[in-house]
Amino acid sequence: MIGNRDIFLDRTDVSKFSFQLNHCGIQECTPGYSYHIDSRPYHLIHFVLEGNGFFESGHRLIHIHAGQAFYIPAGVSARYYASLTDPWKYGWIGFYSNTANPFLTLLFGDENVISFQMPIGEVEKSLLSIISVTDSRIADYSQYDKSVFPGEQFTNILKLSDSLRVNSRMLDFFSVLLRFQIPEDSVNPRNDPPALQAKAYLDAHFNEPVRMQDVAASLNIHPNYLCAVFKKTYGQTPSDYLRSIRMAQASMLLLLTDHSVSMIAGSLGYANPFQFSAVFKSYYGLSPTAYRKKG
Repeated sequence: MIGNRDIFLDRTDVSKFSFQLNHCGIQECTPGYSYHIDSRPYHLIHFVLEGNGFFESGHRLIHIHAGQAFYIPAGVSARYYASLTDPWKYGWIGFYSNTANPFLTLLFGDENVISFQMPIGEVEKSLLSIISVTDSRIADYSQYDKSVFPGEQFTNILKLSDSLRVNSRMLDFFSVLLRFQIPEDSVNPRNDPPALQAKAYLDAHFNEPVRMQDVAASLNIHPNYLCAVFKKTYGQTPSDYLRSIRMAQASMLLLLTDHSVSMIAGSLGYANPFQFSAVFKSYYGLSPTAYRKKG
């Protein structure tokens, strides 16, 4: 057998890792050009490719130059201005995603502005690649030139296949961007903090009998320390996290299959179906049988 497993995935909330492109573009601004964006349901990242300007969010006014990116979270309004003497050219991607998406956390942390490490030319090529899905003329260009594409020339994504292609190219761009931004050894699971390693262990073994001392032993740390760092990182104990994974799976199995309660209990690491039923009732307020009947 050969395969792989995603240890970064939160199996209790897979939507946390989802991305859906809303729009992508590149603009070469005139001196002093300003733009105000109201609160909207999608995230925006702007990549400054040339020149400089200012980004205003809340009560902060930040000078931004080529090689930097600024992030406007969903639900936040902002304004940005091109320099009067060296106006910027920037590209942007608007996308729908969970605010807690680890990509956003890894890339920006608690900041709204970063200096990106990916070469500027490669960033621009990646953005053009996304746009070229619906405008084949752009495939021949490695840089945007407003004299070649004057005015506003937006093309709509009209086919599902094109929707998948633009999302594929966006995700590929994000993966390369992150690889440049974050040193490889800092995201190597073997060097990850104990809490993340423990979470990966629980994600992989939730369907087996699991004892916290076994998890701690696999990481060569004391169970009490494991509990403390896990709770500090994720806001719950490892036992609570394991229970949430199992209960989410139990709910799905009860509603989508006709497996017996004892079979479901065994498939989730419970040797005793009565223990499983007690945990399920304390979690959902209904017994597994009543939960299934309620639908």
